[in-house]
Amino acid sequence: MKRLVSLLAVPLLLAGLLAPAGAAPSQGGFATDNIEYVGNIPFESATSTGVTIKGKYMYLTSWKNISIYDISDPTAPALQGTLPVGFWFENEDVEVTPDGDFLFFSESLPGQPCGTNTCTVLHVVSVEDKTNPTPVAELQNAGDHTFSCILRCKWGYGSDGTIVDLRDPTDPKLAAAAGEKGNWHELIELPGSGAHDIDEYKKGFIVVSPLDFTPMIVDVRNPLKPKVLAIGDGPEGWTGERGYLWHSGAWPRSGKDRWLLMEGEDVLNPPKSATCNDKQGPFSTFDTSKWKKTGRVHITDTFNVANGTYQDGSPAANAFGCTAHWFEHHPTFRNGGLVAVAWYDHGTRFLDVDSKGKISEAGWFLPYVGETSAAYWAPTDKKKRLLYAVDYTRGIDILRWNGKL
Repeated sequence: MKRLVSLLAVPLLLAGLLAPAGAAPSQGGFATDNIEYVGNIPFESATSTGVTIKGKYMYLTSWKNISIYDISDPTAPALQGTLPVGFWFENEDVEVTPDGDFLFFSESLPGQPCGTNTCTVLHVVSVEDKTNPTPVAELQNAGDHTFSCILRCKWGYGSDGTIVDLRDPTDPKLAAAAGEKGNWHELIELPGSGAHDIDEYKKGFIVVSPLDFTPMIVDVRNPLKPKVLAIGDGPEGWTGERGYLWHSGAWPRSGKDRWLLMEGEDVLNPPKSATCNDKQGPFSTFDTSKWKKTGRVHITDTFNVANGTYQDGSPAANAFGCTAHWFEHHPTFRNGGLVAVAWYDHGTRFLDVDSKGKISEAGWFLPYVGETSAAYWAPTDKKKRLLYAVDYTRGIDILRWNGKL
């Protein structure tokens, strides 16, 4: 097997010798010269989707298992415990309580028993003992596509509109189900067909990433009475025509930053998604400088990738789609700075946002046979340069950014 792997790697490595200046092959893939390939966690290959990091622990979910790693040494994560789950789909954005005792896994693919029908499920897993993650509760009809904590995980919002009371994590209560009266989509009068994700940028305030509307800023300090504070605009108009959904958003420095960061997605939509165009999921900046007066955030710049060759970091065609996925801005981001974006077939892209909100590419890592789902900076790295790239096919790649911070 080792011999076969070595032989298969030869064409890729030889091709790397033809890479242009600034790009070079490594054990894990092609990369610009400001990115160092550190290593890989292969045990999480196939369906690794997202992680949450609390202190020195990294919690990973996939369609088949939940794993907990000690990242005290960020270059060598040590597996503490794992929970095989069979098949739970999909829980892109795992949530863990602030004390690190409970994890929430939102299973959105129908199939679990629910009376005489089938329904989605929100699973609650005790992770207080890191060596023995243990399911402790299930809440039927609460398994939205993504599930996010608000108010220090005392409440939760699902992407489909579900509201869950989590004040006792071992006994979660459904306050409003998706599609039923009192769900948060209805309460904020969300136009279109729904949302993909929310992000609590500071306690009680969220960024909403709608499927076919514009980004929204919402006050959820009373989770049963949310209030819209601002909405976005852009040259693509309010709805539909842009061709992609808003997948996720973040407002750096707890909403004090000038720039709201948004990422779009258009995945598994052949034949359109096989090649790159401006209707594919981009990365965008929105200006928030006048939002309190106007109730608006204004789109400033948008960045897309292109097709090309592996040597220049741009594959000729795409499988999942030419689209961004989960991203994370660098801890030093302040009215501009570095952002790491997972870009499926295009690997991990390192983007620079300048003081005017303009976006440029600062580097990239394109793994061999990869579909990169998410990117996370390692908080236990004292130099703030290590990144975990979570990949559906490869597991977790560990990268070091050697460029400017």
